[in-house]
Amino acid sequence: MPGNDADDDISSSHAADLESARLKSERDLYRRGGLRSDVGVTQQELENVNAKTVQLVKVLSQVGPDIPEISRKLGQFKESVRYRYKEKILNRGIAVQAAVDHERLGLKRLMLIAEVPEPYKSYAQAIFSAMNELCYVIGFSRTLVGGEEIIHVSAPAQKISEVRDFFLSLKEKGMFSKLEILEFDWRRAVPMKAEFYDFDTGRWDFEWQQGGADDFESATYAPSAPCKFDYVDLLIIKELQMDANRSLKEISDKLGINYNKLAWHHTSHVLARNMISGYSVNWMGTRYDYTLEKVLHRKHRYFVVDIFVRNVNDLESMTLRRNMNRLPFLWSEAGGRNYYAALALPVDNVVEGLQYIGAATSTVRDRVSLYPGDQTEAASFTISYKLYDPASKLWTFNRGELLEKFEKLMVEIKAGATREV
Repeated sequence: MPGNDADDDISSSHAADLESARLKSERDLYRRGGLRSDVGVTQQELENVNAKTVQLVKVLSQVGPDIPEISRKLGQFKESVRYRYKEKILNRGIAVQAAVDHERLGLKRLMLIAEVPEPYKSYAQAIFSAMNELCYVIGFSRTLVGGEEIIHVSAPAQKISEVRDFFLSLKEKGMFSKLEILEFDWRRAVPMKAEFYDFDTGRWDFEWQQGGADDFESATYAPSAPCKFDYVDLLIIKELQMDANRSLKEISDKLGINYNKLAWHHTSHVLARNMISGYSVNWMGTRYDYTLEKVLHRKHRYFVVDIFVRNVNDLESMTLRRNMNRLPFLWSEAGGRNYYAALALPVDNVVEGLQYIGAATSTVRDRVSLYPGDQTEAASFTISYKLYDPASKLWTFNRGELLEKFEKLMVEIKAGATREV
């Protein structure tokens, strides 16, 4: 009825006016100094703003930076969600990236604990970066104390033995002086526990004595079954890993793929088949800038430690996962016959964090190793999409050809030659 339509218009206009006034008040709150108590900002106001950001991050971790969808799920105006996302996430240097389900792509995780002797150690970053396109390396870091290299490999399950043999061959040829290879059935990026984080100050509020609640869903995580995919799917995934904020139109233009085709692949393949398990809100601030071709870090904010526990049984694995998932500082974990956890502890909580780790791993003390990481000597990469052959629709790996390539590189390094890897 005309009268009802008019009432609806008035109601909608009134709601929009109220939301604009509320958003203006929130903007004023930001400008008045955040946490400063001398500028008339009440604690209740601050808590309300932070609570809304926490809600935003929870949904963001599930659906990515899809502002209309976040707005719908939260029942909030798009203008408010967009402003808060920009002000509290992007402007604070927090990147949002797709968290890929590697098992859905038929990939399995290896982690290498290696020592690289001179003269190769000086070229380690360049070598490991090149390995992303050659032999499925997707990340690396150097330990602070012993100088070991922690190398992350995500390789096709059916070629995992070949990949393992390839790295063992590099050790025989002298590229590694020591090498331990650990195998895992799954690896996952851990969603941010935003309820413990203050987005105004960038600080965590966590009671170590009390601990966090049990996260049963995370502690019982199981690997996914492989699904069908193609090269276009991998290209989309790779772009969203780099920066989930880019629109499909931007990705389409960059890749030179018809927009309708790319959008169909994104919806019907990537999303429908759960190739992306969620979205990482990178609170630690470490990311690889593909434009500058360098790793960017927030220095002296976090103390990163890699935890390895070898040869765990089901009960030990479940206990470790339960203990680690109580912490908001768990960055990633992997499981199977071995267990792995990466923790990023705020620098002012290092002692408490190490005490917690000691207690949490006390029953497997004889099989646990801790490696404090040097984030200035670390990088993460996208999936090794160039190793997928679109014609055969298979992942590729030519061990013999690669060994020849690296043998030649090692000879040149020894000879003092400078060469781009």
